Parts: sequence; structure tokens; C-alpha cells
Amino acid sequence: MILIPQKSTQCRTTIHQYIEQNIIGRDFVVGDIHGCYKLLMNCLKRVGFDPAKDRLFSVGDIIDRGPDSIKCLRLLQEPWFHMVRGNHEEMLINACGGGGGGESYNWWVSYGAWAKWIDPEKMQAWARRLKELPIAMTIDLNEYQIGICHAETDGQNWRKMIENPRSVDVMLWGRRVLRGKSPYDVEGVDITIHGHTPLDKPQWVGNRYFMDTGACETGTLTLRKLSDIYMEYKTARDLFG
Repeated sequence: MILIPQKSTQCRTTIHQYIEQNIIGRDFVVGDIHGCYKLLMNCLKRVGFDPAKDRLFSVGDIIDRGPDSIKCLRLLQEPWFHMVRGNHEEMLINACGGGGGGESYNWWVSYGAWAKWIDPEKMQAWARRLKELPIAMTIDLNEYQIGICHAETDGQNWRKMIENPRSVDVMLWGRRVLRGKSPYDVEGVDITIHGHTPLDKPQWVGNRYFMDTGACETGTLTLRKLSDIYMEYKTARDLFG
């Protein structure tokens, strides 16, 4: 793992985590859940998710906006659930560990109403757990590799990005790729997957796949097999170059 030392806390930020191949089951990825736990459970039921064999990867932002942030946080206790940190998790971390002003105040006012009646020590424990989450992960699927970070990639090289602490803010907050429609492919992995920016439907930009479909507003939560996303990209590349 690649770590960033933090001056203001005893916990360090993990930039990157490598995930080995799942040799017994399937791997799925889900867009921004934002507290929509029931939607997620319906999606998993629809695909016949087997927690003994299958794995679920989240692009981050499992909390806020929707009705069940606590139930979504409890997913972190499941061995089949893996996620990268989103900007909403980052805001919770800062709100629970900060001095109460600026970004901390904004989270409590804008998003954190669900947390106001929870024991402060419990919220501190959740913040510490979220602090342990990686900013990015690379998943090995034998013949190809997929990179996941919440918002977007910083630059055109995945491996350089995950070694650069200055890329963290872009991975958590960036929106330049979708706004600029930069068509280049990211090197170092076969495809990358992101959430953060709500879309009417998932969208490709080069080899980057954006899959936040605004679950709490639209009622549509996108969940797909990683292998299906990769094959969609490979088929289009083979056809159109």
C-alpha cells in the first residue's frame, strides 16, 4: 500500500490498494449509493449475488442524501464489500476530526443531519474506519486490470497517479474529464471506473467509465459485473479502434 503521512491525525491516508483476483466467484461494481441501502439490496438480489463467493466494489460516496447511511456504513463490516473513499466520506472524516468550521460545518449543515443523533464516539469510530479506506484500488482480473477511484483520474498514467499524494484531491473531487470530454486513454490499467458526477446513464470517456446515476434522486443505482464493463470497452475498441 502507498500511504500519505498526515500531520493532524495519528491515522495515515492509504492512497492505493491492490486487490488480487477472485478465483471462486464474480466481481461487481456499484455507483454512488448515497444511503440508498434498499436499492442496493434489490440490485444484489436481481443479479443473484452470493456473499460466499462474489465481491462488490464501490466507487465511494455510500453515505448522505439517502435514508440509510448507517446501514450503508455497516457494509464496511462485510468481507465481500470493498470500496474506495469518496468525497462524502472525506467530508465526514473532516467533520468528525476538525474544529467545527469551514468544510466541517458545511457537512453537518448540508449532509450530516442523519448523524446528529448518533453517539459522538460512534461517529468518531466510523470516521477512523473511513480514514483507513484507500483513495484508489487496482483489481486484478487475470488477463486485465481495472482501476477504481471516486471522481476521476489525475493525468494519463494510473501508476504515476497512485504514487503521487498531490493527485488525491483530483481523485476525490475532480470533474474536469466529463466537462472537457478528454478522449485519451489512461495508461497503466486497462480501464478505470468512477462515480461522483451524476449522469442520466453511465458514460465512457476514453477508457474511463463513469457510473453515478444519481440513485437517491432518480431511483436508479447502477451495478454491473466488472467483466461486462471491460468486455463492453474491448468490443467497442475492437470495432472502432
